[in-house]
Amino acid sequence: MSYSSYVFNTSPLWEHTEAARLSFFLWEREGFSRPESFVKLCAVKDKGIFARMWSFEDNLRCVFSVRDDPVYKDSCCEFFLAPVSGDPRYMNFEINPCGAFLSQIGPVRENRVFIKEITKLAPEVTPFSITENGKTAWGCEIFIPDALISELYGCNFRSQECEMKGNFYKCAEDSLSPHYGAFFPVGSATPDFHRPEFFGRIILRNFEGCAIL
Repeated sequence: MSYSSYVFNTSPLWEHTEAARLSFFLWEREGFSRPESFVKLCAVKDKGIFARMWSFEDNLRCVFSVRDDPVYKDSCCEFFLAPVSGDPRYMNFEINPCGAFLSQIGPVRENRVFIKEITKLAPEVTPFSITENGKTAWGCEIFIPDALISELYGCNFRSQECEMKGNFYKCAEDSLSPHYGAFFPVGSATPDFHRPEFFGRIILRNFEGCAIL
């Protein structure tokens, strides 16, 4: 199982980017929900990686407002990415409807380091909402600059054709309608998104309709 997308030349062309549905709901019990949730990911050559996530979610919860608050207790979209081949560390970005986000790096769940402790550079997060067929979804767009990845991984990272590992998640731990959704399935017995052994392939290819210099 994989997610395939494009590297664009100057800016994200979302109309040419496939929307993937987060269809695996995990660790369910009575009272849990399954909100329709989607993601699009792409890259812009030598600029960075972009992702858009949105969810048609009832009982929206948005309590936290400060960076690195436990936003996973709110309605939350999450994006975990291991962008550098041979380096087991992955970044986790967790975002609530207010645009408050938690961002860390590390190889496993334990002893993760907040990105702000390593670099002054930061992801750019923009919340949004959309209405389709009379239903409203909350969403967020996240931009991860190449310069940020380069500092975190100690390399000259450039967004270009490549294959990475990662996963996309939807959760709402303390909501009236809790849930744990994922794009790639997670095979743990208890709630735990920090399982890189279950990350899937994220494949980026040059967009043929756009000149890549």
